Amino acid sequence: MFLKEIEIRNYRVHQDTKVSLLPLTVFVGPNGGGKSALFDGLLNFSILARGNLKQAFGPFPFSFYAALYRGAASKVARIGYRVLLARSESDADYLDYEIDYAQDQKRTAEDQPPSFTIFAERLRRQPSGDLLFDRAQPDKYPLSRGLTLEHDRAVFSSLRQSYAAGTLSPDTDELALYCAQQVSRFNKFRLDANILSVPSRMPEIALDGPASTVPRLGYRGEDLAATLYYMSETKSPVIEQVKEWIKTLDRRFQGFEFNHVGADRVSFSAVYSDARKVVPSVLLSSGMLSYLGLIVLVASPERPPVLMIEEPENGLTPQAVKSFYRAVRGLAYNEDPKRRSQVLLSSHSPFVICEAWNGEDRDFIHQVKVVNGKAEVRKFSVVVQESEIQLAKDNKGKRTHLSLQNAEEIMSGYLAGIDE
Repeated sequence: MFLKEIEIRNYRVHQDTKVSLLPLTVFVGPNGGGKSALFDGLLNFSILARGNLKQAFGPFPFSFYAALYRGAASKVARIGYRVLLARSESDADYLDYEIDYAQDQKRTAEDQPPSFTIFAERLRRQPSGDLLFDRAQPDKYPLSRGLTLEHDRAVFSSLRQSYAAGTLSPDTDELALYCAQQVSRFNKFRLDANILSVPSRMPEIALDGPASTVPRLGYRGEDLAATLYYMSETKSPVIEQVKEWIKTLDRRFQGFEFNHVGADRVSFSAVYSDARKVVPSVLLSSGMLSYLGLIVLVASPERPPVLMIEEPENGLTPQAVKSFYRAVRGLAYNEDPKRRSQVLLSSHSPFVICEAWNGEDRDFIHQVKVVNGKAEVRKFSVVVQESEIQLAKDNKGKRTHLSLQNAEEIMSGYLAGIDE
C-alpha cells in the first residue's frame, strides 16, 4: 500500500504537522527535533487499526496524557490524524481517512483502566468524493453492515475484526478492507547489534503454511537468526540476495552456518574464505550485524508495507551507508509494484543526507526541528535555499552538489536557526 499524505494533530511535539510522502522519504534534523515522535505518531495511527484504543496506551510515560501535545491549552484536546491511502503511488483511487479521539476524564475508581472515546471519524473515497463512513451517522452507510462498532474502536479495526469473524457484508468496499489490513502492519525499527546477535526460537518450516508462521525481524532486530535460518531452509532466493549485499562490503564473505542451541533455539555464524573461517554471530562486529539486519529487513518478503527505520547509519561505515541506501531505493522503486515497500528514514548522518541529495532527485528529504515548542517539517531544499549555501558543481557543471560539511551543519541546525 502507499501513504500519500499524513497529518498529525496534538501528538507529542506535533501540534499540526502535515507532510506529503513519496516511495522513499528521508527525515533529518537535530536531536529532539520530532523525528522519532513523527514515527511514533504513525505507529499510534497503525495501532488504531489493530484493536481498541486501550491497547494504544499504558501507564505513564506511555499514557495518553504523556503523548498529548504539551502546548494544548484545553483539557478536551484530542489526538487526531488525517491520512490519504492508496494501493500504490500510481493508483488514481485513494481513501481520505480522518479520526480524532481522547481519553475520558471521569473514572469510577483510581485503579480502573482509562477509557477512550472516538469523537469524529470519516472515511471518504477519492477522487469521487463518496462518503463511505461517518461516525456521526454510522448506520447510514453500507460499510457499517456486519461491523461491531464501539466508542473506542476505529472503523479500520472493526473491519479487520469482522473479516476475521466472517461477518463482513458482501458489499464491503474492497479498498477500505485492504487499507485496514495493511495499516495494521505498519512498523518501525531501530536495530540493536546486541539483539541481532542472540539466538532465536527455532521456526517451524511449513512451506504451504500461513504467512504468520514465517519469522520476521522485530523492532530491535529480534529473530534475525530465525529469519536467516528459515530463508536458508526454504531455499528462498532472498538469502542469496542478502549474501550478495554482504559481499559488496567484504568479498571474502561466503555465507551462513546454523547451529541448534538447546532444544528450541537456533544461532548463526558468518563463513569467510580467509583465516577467519567461521565467526559466530556474537563475535561479529556491531557494524556488520547492523548492516546484516538492515539488509535482511529490506530484502525480506514479510516486511511491512510501510517501513519506518530510525538512524540506520549507527555503527556503519560510509561505504555501508551508501550500500544500504542503494538497497532502500531499490526496494522503494522496484519495477514490480508487488515487491515494493514504502520507506521512511530518520537520520542524523550527513552521509545519508548527501547520498540522498546528490542523487537524481531530492524533494523527498525533509528537515524536522522544533520551533516555539512544536515540530516544524520543511523540505530540505527550502532549508538549503534559505541558508544561502554555495553548492559545489556536479559532473555536469551545475551547482547542485551538497558537501558533507554543509550537510552536517544543516542537520545539526547551525544554518537553520534552532531556537535557543
